[in-house]
Amino acid sequence: MSHFRRLSGAAVSSFVLALAVLSGCAVTTPQQQVTELRRSVPNPKIVLMPIDVELSELTAGGVLEPKAEWTQQASELLVRSLREEKKRMGFELIDFTTVKAEPAAAEKLDQLNKLHGAVGKSILINRIIKLPNKGEKFEWTLGTDVNALRDKAGADYALFVFIRDSYASDARKAAIVAAALLGVGLTAGQQLGFASLVDLDTGNIVWFNQLSRGTGDLRTAEPASETVKVLLTSFPK
Repeated sequence: MSHFRRLSGAAVSSFVLALAVLSGCAVTTPQQQVTELRRSVPNPKIVLMPIDVELSELTAGGVLEPKAEWTQQASELLVRSLREEKKRMGFELIDFTTVKAEPAAAEKLDQLNKLHGAVGKSILINRIIKLPNKGEKFEWTLGTDVNALRDKAGADYALFVFIRDSYASDARKAAIVAAALLGVGLTAGQQLGFASLVDLDTGNIVWFNQLSRGTGDLRTAEPASETVKVLLTSFPK
């Protein structure tokens, strides 16, 4: 795995998500350790971590150009859709921004999102290229640092979401048509990502779902809501 360490963070992200597409998986690929959530109160308490989302436009040459306005809009729509889903699924959702912590502890909690991104990408890599000491059994963890989140939020679990969505520019669409006339296939936008539910007592990832497809749109409300429903496929109750 030393060659992965030499890649930049962006390159690793692109490589892993490309693996997800090339693997030929279904739209979603859930894995889980539990089918029922632990309840310390009538409804399980889940902290919604800051959503790691980025939307980009795919240029004629196939370069992804991040779009800040689209990304902000997608983040707001995803949070709104997740709140709607929690009503339907019967759990209490706590927004991470409401969790109070001293500066040092707050910084540590923020780092959990980055750790989740790294672990999630490792899970995807392991699906294609088996990593050392990782077999078929689903055993992944963020470690006991999550205990601080449990204590500060009084929650049972944390929900992490990582999504990268891209849309073909008009120039890219024209290039796709032109290439098709020559018998060459060019890709359009892709909606790729994963979500994890982490047990705040153990740090273990007890549910994980990968999303990879060439459809979907996070820039408007109804498609964003549909994406959240798909992303939460097989979510434990």
